[in-house]
Amino acid sequence: MNTVPRKTEFRSAGATRSVGGRRLRIDLRKALYGVLIFSVALGALRCRTSGRSVPMPASAAGYALYTAHCAACHGPNGLGNGPAAIALDVRPRDFRNEPFRYISSLDGVPTEDDLVQTIRAGRHLAGMPAGTQLRDAEVRTLADYVREINRLGWVERLTEEFAEQGEEIDSELIKEIALERVAPGEPITVGYPSRDFTPDTQVGRTLYMDSCASCHGGTGRGDGLDKPVDDSGRPIQVRDLTSGAFRGGTAPREIFKRIRCGVPGTPMPAQVALGDDEVWQLIHYVEFLAGWR
Repeated sequence: MNTVPRKTEFRSAGATRSVGGRRLRIDLRKALYGVLIFSVALGALRCRTSGRSVPMPASAAGYALYTAHCAACHGPNGLGNGPAAIALDVRPRDFRNEPFRYISSLDGVPTEDDLVQTIRAGRHLAGMPAGTQLRDAEVRTLADYVREINRLGWVERLTEEFAEQGEEIDSELIKEIALERVAPGEPITVGYPSRDFTPDTQVGRTLYMDSCASCHGGTGRGDGLDKPVDDSGRPIQVRDLTSGAFRGGTAPREIFKRIRCGVPGTPMPAQVALGDDEVWQLIHYVEFLAGWR
């Protein structure tokens, strides 16, 4: 007697599927895992087939550290297009072409301590984990390597500029200029309030409305009238100060540096005209908006 195949059955995740009398186990998690692997492989392919012509300095001391701890997000060539970048809400920094955001100097170039602090503490709101497993010497080696990637970016751009202007390409001059572009200025001094300083919410609000509200909004929710973009023309999601979550750090001295030095690559300027007490009034008002005071 001929056996009639049983009707195909489907149930939810982890259910069995019967086809022709055979019961096949379907694990949807494996299927999703396969899709993820395909996406990562596609991202890796894009990383290999895109980027600048100047190769990464593989002989440098930080190459192995960068490959192990940074390349998955920031890309094998430092372009911010690593295979894991597709899973992040915040696009990783393009070390070759974009300015560093969190600095303590007024020339827009991070100091070694700025880079070390970022690597060591991470940027959790941007998906960057803290480098707590790295030794101090490794962190500084990695910081130097990231600066070298940025120098390579300047070499590429300067070479293109010379070519576009029809000038003779002087590689030694280009290298000299590139070194100057990645050399940080003196870090600012994080001043402390004067002895007679008293936090005043109204004073802080006045300073805030004059300097910050156009982007961060009158109530600090990041809903100001201005719709800022970065240097590349991409829209910027303005920080909601009431959330209390700041990518550059929540310690008062870190907020001081953000106000005094600005955030390069964004419309947030360095507030060099404010006195230290005025900056501290702004800090206290930001803390007030965040609900800390």
